[in-house]
Amino acid sequence: MVPSLLRRMHEFSRLLHVRVILIALMSMLAVALAKIFGTLIPPGLDGMIGAKAVDQLLQIIANSMLTVTTFSLTVMAAAHRNVMSQWTPRSHQILLEDTTTHTVLATFVGAYLYAVAAIILRYAEVFHGAELVLLFAVTVMVLLLIVIAIVRWISHLELLGSLIETSQRIEDRSAEAWRLRVNWPALGGHVLDPGDVPDGAVIVRSGRTGYVQQIYQDRLQAAAKECDARIYLGIPVGRFVYTGEILAHLSHDDDRLHAAIRDNVLIGSLRNFTQDPHFGLLCLAETAMRALSPGINDPGTAVDQVGRIARVLLSVEKGEESVLEYDRLHVPRLDTEALIMDTLDPIGRDGSDKIEVQIALRRALAALAEHSDPGIASAARVVAERALERAGRALDFEADVERIEAAAQV
Repeated sequence: MVPSLLRRMHEFSRLLHVRVILIALMSMLAVALAKIFGTLIPPGLDGMIGAKAVDQLLQIIANSMLTVTTFSLTVMAAAHRNVMSQWTPRSHQILLEDTTTHTVLATFVGAYLYAVAAIILRYAEVFHGAELVLLFAVTVMVLLLIVIAIVRWISHLELLGSLIETSQRIEDRSAEAWRLRVNWPALGGHVLDPGDVPDGAVIVRSGRTGYVQQIYQDRLQAAAKECDARIYLGIPVGRFVYTGEILAHLSHDDDRLHAAIRDNVLIGSLRNFTQDPHFGLLCLAETAMRALSPGINDPGTAVDQVGRIARVLLSVEKGEESVLEYDRLHVPRLDTEALIMDTLDPIGRDGSDKIEVQIALRRALAALAEHSDPGIASAARVVAERALERAGRALDFEADVERIEAAAQV
C-alpha cells in the first residue's frame, strides 16, 4: 500500500499550475546560476560570444514561446471539450491528469519567463564579459529543451482527446484500481460485515456533501492506535454522502478521532479513480451507451468498451494473500456485483437491437461467469439472461437471437 503522504504528493504533482511554477522557478534559477558561475569561465573565452548573439536568441525565445503557449492552451481546451461532448464528461478528469501536456506547457511557460528575465537583466547590464558565455550556453540548453518539448507535443497531439487514447487511459486507471481492491479488499483493514459495529459505538456524521473520493488508511490507523480505538467506516469509496449522514462509528469518543476522519476521509464533488474501479468501469460503460444513442449510432465503439470492461475484470481474478496492515480499521468490501450490473447491463439494454453488440456482450459475460469472484460470476449470469430476453423482444428475426445464444454458453 502506498503511504498517504506519497499519494498526496503524487496527486499534488499532477496539477498543471504546480508544474508550471516548478519549471518557472528552475528558469529563474538558471539565470541566477549563469551570473554566479560566470566568473569561472577561463580568460580568453569572453570574446567568443558577443552580446548581440545572446540578445537575439533571447528575443526569439520570448517572442515564440508566448505564441506557442497560447496555441497549446487552445488545443488543450478544444481536446477537453471534445472528450466531454463525444465520449463522457467523466473522462475529462483523465485529461486533467495528463502529465505530458502539463510538462510541455510548463516548459513553454518556463522558457518564456527565462527569456524575459534574462532580457531585463541584459538591459540592466547585469551580465558582462565572460558571464555572457555562460548565459549563451544556458540559453542554448533552454532551446534544446524547447525542441524536445515541441517534438513530444506533436507526437502527443496525434492521439490527444481521441476515443482510443482516452479509453485506454481509463482502462489503465481502472485496472490499477481493480488490482488494488482485489489484493486489499478492505484497503488493508478488516472487512466490515453486518454486526461488526459494537453496541454503543459513537456516531461520526459527514460534514460535507459529495463523493467519498479516497481513504488515507495509514493516517486513520495511526490516530486509532494513538487513541486505543477502532474505526468502522460505513460508507465505501465512491459512494455519495450527504451532510449529516452517518460516515463512521468509533469504539469510543475522542476529538482526535473525529479530526482524523474529517481530514483523512476525502470527500469531494467528483469521484476519483485511485481506489474506485467502479468509477472507471462506469466511464467505459457511459462511452458505450453514448455510442449506441440514435444520434451517434456507433455499435463498434460499444463492442470495444465491452471488451475493455471484461479485460479489466479478468486482468486480476484472485489477489495475493492480503496482509492485515491496519488492524484498527474496518472498511466495507467492494460491491463486485455492481461492477457488472451498473456497466454491462445498461449496455445490453441500450444495444438490445444491435446483434454485434449482443454477441460481444454474451461472449464477455460467458468469460465473466467463470470469474473467481462469486459476485461477478453470479451477476454475469443474471445480466446474460436479461440481455438475451431484451434481444428477443427487440430483434425481428429469430435467427439473430439464435446466433446470440450460440455465441457462448453462460
